[in-house]
Amino acid sequence: MKKWIALLVVAVMFAALASGCGGGSSQKPAAVKDSIVVAQGTDIEDLDPHGIASTPSAIVTEHIFDTLVTLDKDFKIVPRLAESWQSSPDGKEWTFKLRKGVKFTDGTVFNAQVVKFNIERLLDPKVKVLLRGYIDQVAKVEVVDEYTVKMILKYPHAPFLARLSSASNAMLSPAAVAKYGADIGRNPVGTGPYKVKEWVRGDKLVLERNEEYWGAKPAIKTVVFKPVPDNNTRLAMLEAGDADIIVRVPPVEYDRLSKNANVKVVRSNSTREIYMVMNVNNQYLKDPRVRQALNYAVNKEEIVNGILKGAGKAVDSPLLQEMFPYKKVGAYEFNPTKAKQLLAEAGYPNGFKLTIHHPVGRYLEDKRLVEAIQGYLKNVGIDAELKTMEWAAYLTFVRKPADQAETQLFLMGWGPWILDGDQMLYPLFVSGEFPPGGNNYGFYKNDEVDALLKKGTSTTVEKDRADAYGKAQELIMKDAPWIFLHSEMQIVAMKKNLDGVVVLPIEQLRLAGAKWAQ
Repeated sequence: MKKWIALLVVAVMFAALASGCGGGSSQKPAAVKDSIVVAQGTDIEDLDPHGIASTPSAIVTEHIFDTLVTLDKDFKIVPRLAESWQSSPDGKEWTFKLRKGVKFTDGTVFNAQVVKFNIERLLDPKVKVLLRGYIDQVAKVEVVDEYTVKMILKYPHAPFLARLSSASNAMLSPAAVAKYGADIGRNPVGTGPYKVKEWVRGDKLVLERNEEYWGAKPAIKTVVFKPVPDNNTRLAMLEAGDADIIVRVPPVEYDRLSKNANVKVVRSNSTREIYMVMNVNNQYLKDPRVRQALNYAVNKEEIVNGILKGAGKAVDSPLLQEMFPYKKVGAYEFNPTKAKQLLAEAGYPNGFKLTIHHPVGRYLEDKRLVEAIQGYLKNVGIDAELKTMEWAAYLTFVRKPADQAETQLFLMGWGPWILDGDQMLYPLFVSGEFPPGGNNYGFYKNDEVDALLKKGTSTTVEKDRADAYGKAQELIMKDAPWIFLHSEMQIVAMKKNLDGVVVLPIEQLRLAGAKWAQ
């Protein structure tokens, strides 16, 4: 585990010193703000942590709920609701000693029974859990005593402990689940540093400080998340003082914004890969030659250098270099002649028409990106119509089961919270992960890939895992269920005098330690 953690680009932590302004001695000091406004590109999808699968939602739920363990800014696994843990020699039994004195915001006491309830809820097929693969290695949960719980795994699983740090595996109040039922996503109850005050979908989500929080209480009383899809609007909000933090700053604005004395900007690597999913059940896209042709048709380097202004890197594998066990299997170079040849071989010398669905504000320059891809495809005879959707509706649309799916070609990204190939390859490419329950949105199926990914996830022997995942990467790249595009950098900007915000390469913002400089 140390090896794949070491591959991570070090997290960036903002701790800039406050800058003061001169003023007459007779003036009263200005009141220190006790709120933060965060402008995200999209709205969140849900506030039930067990039902989320996107980073914008995870950023929010991480402040409402706690997990058993967490990752610190250097990506070391550290205690959260579990104070300590140990595993059996065969790696199949994990025993956790839990933190005492913790209560949910509805007064429910946190203990081993709560952990058992949450893990069993995550495993319950009747509950909508989009990232069930992050916990389905668990066969059984046993309460040892009030503050000790044991999890028995189906098989040894190398990244199991790290998986427990995922926002999707957070602990929620059993009493709240019983009270609200299917509406728990609108009425979340956690043990985290903040609790929900108000949520107006499409407008704002307001968090207020949890005054009974078991840990260090935040200095900031109120955090407001606002969904703002338009890049320029987010920029204007920051510069006008209507937002304190914005995400996904357009790369073309980086230099200008960096010169603003009232703003601090970070541009750093992230673990997010961007790609176009192809529905392999589509009459055209079911042929691998067509899927390969689409890969040859798109100039990834031009996208990275032109649209992203270098804020990304063209990929040469389904895994990013920061992840274990990345294997360079070779990119699809830009070759429209080859693309046309493959289309002709597949029986489409004059191309065909298809639809590209995409969100706006979710990924770096996503709208410009799909417009460029539309142009590249046009050059090889494929007439693509673009259809834009709001993020939450978009996720519902792409998560339809195969017999209801209307997708053809659509933009997605995946930013693993754990730098292990199991967190990317298994949920996105194994055939058991078809929607609506899983994230293999293009319905890709290759029996050999399935076997390799199942082998990789069910052993802790590093060489065996590397061999299995390496071969799987080769096959996936050849089958081309995606147009493989690029990894994107993250560019976050905030007020100069806002200290203590932690920005992680997994696109997480940690605000519990934030404070305004005096």
